Amino acid sequence: MKTFIAGFTIFFIILTGNLAVNAQQIKISNDSLRLSPSVKVVTRSPKKASIYAALFPGLGQVYNHKYWKLPIVYGGYAGLIYVLGWNNNNYKDYFQGYRIIAQYSSAASLKTEERKFLDNLIKNPSVSLDNDATFKYIATQLKSGKDYYRRNRDLTIIGIAALHVLSIIDASVDANLFDFDISDDLSMRIEPMPINLGSQNYVMGFNVAINF
Repeated sequence: MKTFIAGFTIFFIILTGNLAVNAQQIKISNDSLRLSPSVKVVTRSPKKASIYAALFPGLGQVYNHKYWKLPIVYGGYAGLIYVLGWNNNNYKDYFQGYRIIAQYSSAASLKTEERKFLDNLIKNPSVSLDNDATFKYIATQLKSGKDYYRRNRDLTIIGIAALHVLSIIDASVDANLFDFDISDDLSMRIEPMPINLGSQNYVMGFNVAINF
């Protein structure tokens, strides 16, 4: 009888031990099946952004979802185009006036329509074309004005080209930095840390921890 009880006790201990081990193994297996959620990273192609910006102003910024830059881009183009037209119109007027006045040595040789054009261009009643000294002075001023507005027109064209190049560069840089991590997990911490130099000698140093 005692032998039977002892054998049953040993069997019960072995059985419960195996059950506990199996339960522990199942628990570990379940833990190991936990998967971290995947994060989809959205990127932009710098090549595509540059091509879009080159084909049409502001299209590269739209591709990068930088809509707030569109008023800056289009405002710059609108302002430069307005200045271009203003300088070009003045250049044409001064060029035409200088072309007319350069043909003659005095106002007496001017045709009626030519004199009317010069009067509208000068728009100063106190300036008389009939005075020979004034006539030469006006010719010099018209030549200076022609050169001035032509130079400003050319500089404005260069400015428009420079703005277009800058918009392409901006779109390319934004595409490169589109997936750049700027979350709060980016941090740096500096804290003091004792350093053991051996023989129980310690010196104070600094520990720099960067989280990213």
